[in-house]
Amino acid sequence: MFNAILKNVVLIENNKDTILNLWLDYDIVKKTLCQNTLNHTFFRDKFASKVFDFAVSVVKTENQIGSCPVITVMLMLFKKKNIPLSDIFIICVHLKNSFLHFSFQNKILDDEMINEICILMDYNFEGVIRDYTAMYYHDEYREKTCLSKSSMALQNTQEIQLATPRLLSTSAKVYLQEIDLDMGIIAELNELESEALDAIEQNEYITKNSLVESANLFEQYSKVLNMMYEFEDLSYTLTILKDLLKEFKFDSIDDETRYVITIYLKAIISDLQSWRMSIFITGEAEDIHYLDKTLMSSIAQLEITLMPGNNNVNEDEVEFF
Repeated sequence: MFNAILKNVVLIENNKDTILNLWLDYDIVKKTLCQNTLNHTFFRDKFASKVFDFAVSVVKTENQIGSCPVITVMLMLFKKKNIPLSDIFIICVHLKNSFLHFSFQNKILDDEMINEICILMDYNFEGVIRDYTAMYYHDEYREKTCLSKSSMALQNTQEIQLATPRLLSTSAKVYLQEIDLDMGIIAELNELESEALDAIEQNEYITKNSLVESANLFEQYSKVLNMMYEFEDLSYTLTILKDLLKEFKFDSIDDETRYVITIYLKAIISDLQSWRMSIFITGEAEDIHYLDKTLMSSIAQLEITLMPGNNNVNEDEVEFF
């Protein structure tokens, strides 16, 4: 598939930091991140680094096309921040430029390398733009991709095997029959949910202790969900939320922001509780993904509040779905 890149993949992996620096240090990328209040370090650690890793894993055939949870989470965050599509393009296209730049500097850039880098990146960008357009302008999810699934020409010329599409709707009863899951770890989440909610409700505003309890809950949820392919997106966005809660500079915020964080944490934990019960306990959910959109949206909004440089949120801006 990507033979030229594969021949140089060790060099590329060993220079991950160099390529990421090239990508995020383009003046126009820095300007675009800044004007959309996207913290440079946050974007690098939570998204850029993982997009790089996934692209390399596809080249090495360690991952199938369409199995990347990072893109959906990133686009949901972009949507909540109302980042225009033109800015998405600017950010994305410079990853390709950084790969080309690095290859040229290291004298590995030939016709075959150029062609493969362009295929790997351009069809990725096409999928990103298509999914963001669907998410932003039509307010709906389409089949997520990390590298594009839509081009038959690419499939024919590169013989790329596409991942099997997920079913649009699977009931909880059917899903539980299909998976081998230790229900004991699901039961443990109940105690963590209660502890987190108790810690939040003991005070009018969020406290350091309630942030810790919430972070512990989301960390455990993420570990459990990561065992199930169907919930990779939700798992990854909970991982980001957990990290933000643990890194959050609690003493630097005012009571209004603490109140907003309190509202969101209560809503997210309550939704997770309801979701867990209806899928894994009662099995009454007709669609295991029935609450994904609500959870992802609420989590993304809280993540924006917690992100470095974004700790001033007006209560009027809080929205629930």
